[in-house]
Order: sequence, then C-alpha cells, then structure tokens
Amino acid sequence: MKKGEENKDPLSKAGNPGAESSPTGSPEKTGEKTAPSKETTGYVVLAALLIYLGWGLINTDGNLILILSGPITSTLHLSLQQYSYVISGGFFASFVVSLILGPLGDRLGRRFILQFTLVGTAFFSMLQYFINGFLSWFGIRLAAGAFTGGEWGAGSTLLSEVVGKRLRGLALSIMQSGWVFGYGLASAIALFTISTFGPTYGWRVAFLFAFLPALLVLLLRGLKLKDSTRFEHLKAVREAKKRGDTETLNRLLQQYSVNVNQLGRGQYGQLLAKDLRRTTLVLAFWNFLTTGIAITANSFQPIYFQDVKGFPYVELATMFTVVSFAGIIGYIINGVLNDWIGAKYSIIIFALIESIGIYLLTFDVAHSLLTLYAYYILFFFTENGQFSALVRLNSEAFPTRVRATGAIWGGAFWSLGQAVWPLLFAALIPALSFNGAWLWVEVVPELLGLVILGVVMKNIPPRKELEEIAI
Repeated sequence: MKKGEENKDPLSKAGNPGAESSPTGSPEKTGEKTAPSKETTGYVVLAALLIYLGWGLINTDGNLILILSGPITSTLHLSLQQYSYVISGGFFASFVVSLILGPLGDRLGRRFILQFTLVGTAFFSMLQYFINGFLSWFGIRLAAGAFTGGEWGAGSTLLSEVVGKRLRGLALSIMQSGWVFGYGLASAIALFTISTFGPTYGWRVAFLFAFLPALLVLLLRGLKLKDSTRFEHLKAVREAKKRGDTETLNRLLQQYSVNVNQLGRGQYGQLLAKDLRRTTLVLAFWNFLTTGIAITANSFQPIYFQDVKGFPYVELATMFTVVSFAGIIGYIINGVLNDWIGAKYSIIIFALIESIGIYLLTFDVAHSLLTLYAYYILFFFTENGQFSALVRLNSEAFPTRVRATGAIWGGAFWSLGQAVWPLLFAALIPALSFNGAWLWVEVVPELLGLVILGVVMKNIPPRKELEEIAI
C-alpha cells in the first residue's frame, strides 16, 4: 500500500484522524446529516446542572456516614475497626459494580448509568434509618455505596463530551464541586437533625432527609437529560461499520475521528491496547492512592479531632459546614489552573499542599479552634481542588469509543482506594499510634505517589478537542 492510501478505507484504519472538529467540540455538517446536531448552550448548562446535582446527592449519602461517624458508632456500640469495615465495604462494592457499569456506559449510554446509579444510591441510603448493628449497616452500605464510581465516571464522560475545549476544565471542576455540595448538605443535615432530635436518634432522621432531593433530580434527568452528540455519533459509526456502509462511514468520520479498527474489540481490550495501556494503568494507580488517602482523612478526622484533640462534636460539625465552601473554591481555582497548565501539573501542586495540611492538622494543632480552622481550610481547599483536575484527566485521556469505560475504570480504582486505605489506616493505629498513622499511612505515601505520577504520566496539553487527544 502506498503512503497516503492507508486512510482511504475507513473500515481498516481510523478514518480521518486529522479531521477538525468545530470550536465548540461539536460535529460540523458535511452535506447529508448523518449524526445528531450539536448541543445548544442552554442544554449544556442544564446538563451540567443535573450532573452536578446528581453527584452532590450521591455524596450527601457518602458524607453523612463520615460526619455522623461519632453518633452512629456510639449509639450502635461499634468499634473503630467495625466502622472502617462499613466504610470499606461500600467502596469495595463500588469497585466491583463500576467494572461492570463502564462498558455498559459505552454501549447503553451515559444517561442510563447516571439514572441507574442515583436510583440505587437514593433507595439504599434511606434504608440506613433502620440499621440496628454492625451487620445490618454493613449489608446496606454494600448496596448504597455500590454506585458511586459509576456516577462519577458517567457524569464526567457526558460533561466532557458536551462542553467546548476552552471551558472543559472549569466545567468539570464545577461538576466535581458537587462533592462539596454533598458534603455541605450532609453537614447541614447532620447539624440540624442532631441538634433537633439528639445524637442517638438524629442520625437516623438524617438519612431520610438525604433521600428526598434525589427524587426531584431523578425526575428532571428523566425528562431533560440525553446522551451527547459524540456518543450518538459513535453509535452511528458502529452501525455503519457493522453494515459495511463505507459511504456513510466516510461522512461520519469527517465529523469526529474514530479508530474504527478498535471497535471490534471488547472495552477492556481497548483500554489495555498499546495506545492506551500506559494511561490506563497510571490512572488506576493514582486514583487508588490519592482517593484512598483523601477518604481516610475525611473518615477519621471527625473522630480524631473529637477523641484525641478534644474538640466538641457541635463545634466540629459547624466547622465542617462552614469550611465546605473552601472546597468549592479549591475546585474552581484548580479548574481554571488546569485549563492553562494541564491536569497533571495542577494535581501535583494541589496534592502536595494537601499533604502539608494533613501534617499540620496532626502535629501543629493543640486545642486551638482558630488554628484548627486555619489548617483545615488549607487541607480541605487543596484536597478537593486536586480532584477537579483528576476528574478531567480520567475522562479526556480516553477516546469516545471507551470514554465511559475508561472514566468509570478510574472511578473503580478511586473506589478501591477508599475501600482499602481506611482498613489499612485503622489496622496500623495500634502499632503506629493515631499520629504515626497520619504520617506513615497518609503523608508519606502521597508524596511518593506524586513522584511516580510526575515521572510516568504524560501531561495532556489543555484546550484541545477530545479527538486531538485520543481517537
């Protein structure tokens, strides 16, 4: 075959990898309309809002069990080890379920995954009102926590596909700040229910409050949310390839480039193919490590601040509510930053400062509430901020043909880290002491992981169309 002829047959090659996309990241018309028209600005804003709210409500449930850890463990007479099993069980279930949901997101659509995950979380979260001991809580958490990674990956996938390249980082940072919305809402619900109903019953009522907003978001998503133009285009490419319709396939590949040669492989086969293997494995490692460290901090800090540092629970609940807004600012600032320097470097900056924050909260806070606030703001600002870059990296690093699988793969290892790290932390407290565990299980591994990420992971230049990054 002569040089230059290899792209003539789109069924044997990627089609036209150099085909340009429109500035908004939507397909340009090339004669006959063979794919859906681009999303309007109004729809993009609505989709972003619905994804943001869904992610926030998923995390209202997840954060309630962290913020209410003291009252729940006290009422049910649970040990710290049992509590760590409950936390880890839900995230381990999310790891397993996410590995199933990823390929479904690339076959059945991103919207299907978003609805499925929110329904599952809302229903099982409500059932926590009825728990009466370790086994009942552990069983319900397996179900309630199983959908977190899928929601995260599907939401970032859909949003990255509808938002233009210049605002992708900012848009995904706003979506990721839904975690802080969930954290703040959970803190407010916890403060209200504990203050109103007391610590032994108020936490049960809190899970009922968290269920109600999910119903509204489910309804709005069902009526208004749809899959992206890119996903519909991918479906059309698959159908044309299956029919052997070269003419239609040629027109489609002028809109968005797709490596049609890979479409016959399974989703995980594509992720581990030579062109994506390095990215796939590095993101699995970093999602596992950094999210495990973050959830361990969020899980054990309320107990640590109360039992070791001696701060009253009401003061801590108030601080968690107030400081939650620092997390939102961290998301937005890193969203703007990674739109200029790329996601990899902004992750490194924020995660490094986060590690310093954990160290200061452990070794430089005595019993001063003002000092606690100052260091917790530093920690929470950067802890959350780094994830606005990570969610971007997880979604834009993969081509549309496996974007949901790749992003939810990241969500799976994000969940696995949250399953394993709290167990490791709790198990090592007796040997290392609480302070020693913060240093050797939290701070030091994060710093070592940053070195590995910095050396191995490629930085994706910002403000590129998705098809310029990977096809």
